[in-house]
Amino acid sequence: MQVAIWASHHAYSCLLRLAIINHQMIKKIILLILFLTLISSSSFVLAYFYFQKDNSPLKSTISTKKVEQKELPLLQYSIPALSKREFVAEQAIEVEKIISQNSADNSYVLLFTYLSQGKKISGALNLKLDENQSSKPVIIMLRGWAPLENYYSGMGTKNAAAIFAQNGYLTLAPDFLGYGESDSEPSDTWEARFIKVANVIDLLRTIQKFPKLDLSQLEDFPIENINIDQEKIGLWGHSNGGQIAVSTLEVLGSNLPTTLWAPVLAPFPYSILYFTDENQDEGKEARAYLSLFEKDYDVFDFSITQHLDRLQGPLQIQHGTSDDSALVTWSEEFLQKIDLENDRRRAINASQSATSSTQLREIKVDFYKYPGANHNLQPNWNQAVERDLSFFAKNLN
Repeated sequence: MQVAIWASHHAYSCLLRLAIINHQMIKKIILLILFLTLISSSSFVLAYFYFQKDNSPLKSTISTKKVEQKELPLLQYSIPALSKREFVAEQAIEVEKIISQNSADNSYVLLFTYLSQGKKISGALNLKLDENQSSKPVIIMLRGWAPLENYYSGMGTKNAAAIFAQNGYLTLAPDFLGYGESDSEPSDTWEARFIKVANVIDLLRTIQKFPKLDLSQLEDFPIENINIDQEKIGLWGHSNGGQIAVSTLEVLGSNLPTTLWAPVLAPFPYSILYFTDENQDEGKEARAYLSLFEKDYDVFDFSITQHLDRLQGPLQIQHGTSDDSALVTWSEEFLQKIDLENDRRRAINASQSATSSTQLREIKVDFYKYPGANHNLQPNWNQAVERDLSFFAKNLN
């Protein structure tokens, strides 16, 4: 009996000692956790204030990375970016001098200048003085590529411009930067190409805001001013000028009546690569330059075929089958893409009420193909210009 009591007492003593030991260990563990928490919190606070210092290595590294983020200056000329930009004309066109005149029919070619993107651009203005001196419809004429050597204002547009002037239109053919009496073009080849759309929009905005042209600076000129009809403005584009015209329409989402002669309507950048095989290096440098461009930019942002949802009509396209400078198949493939866009619009319209205000207009295009005609639509030039006169008479009246 005594043995049993002793054993029980001994067991109880052992359990009591273990409980005391466990309690002491728990206290130590709790103290250790509190100590580590305090150290961690202090480290965080110290680190926070340290990295706020201007000379903090980490902060310096982060700041450097932000500063070194690559700029994309050409993105401002993409079709989406230009469509969001507000173009504001600051001053009217200045008509500076008489380039030539024909006393027999009272027609003139005048040199004009206007401001675009902070630079001066010159151009040729064709005008016939007749009984209608109150207000004249305007055709903005956009030439294609032209050699800088022996260039003159009106090159690439003067013949058609003379016919339009004879039929009561006032024409404006900008030289573009680097040509005529314009300021120099951008040194970057891509920018020099893309900025032309902005230059055309600036010209449009200028004549819309300042429709009265002051002619008083011209010596012995029969009239002192003439008005532009702001509601009657059309576009004419030849070759690469056709691509510029379509880009302008897409950026503005505009329905300006537009006629295109042998236009470059191939997708970008194929539209420029096609011509590079004529270079001495067969386009090697151009392809390398393009590969650098594509590393930073999405070419779709600059391609007219990717923004047909913004295109409006009416359009007239004329192309010769023997054109080896801008292939007639480019126009035909462009028309196929317009057909697809019109199908898309019809499907959207069909899903809506017929009285809905959001009904989409189809793109109206007239296409004329001339068998055997070259890049200047010869030998069908007369027929082509007559079709233009009919087109503008229908759509600008």
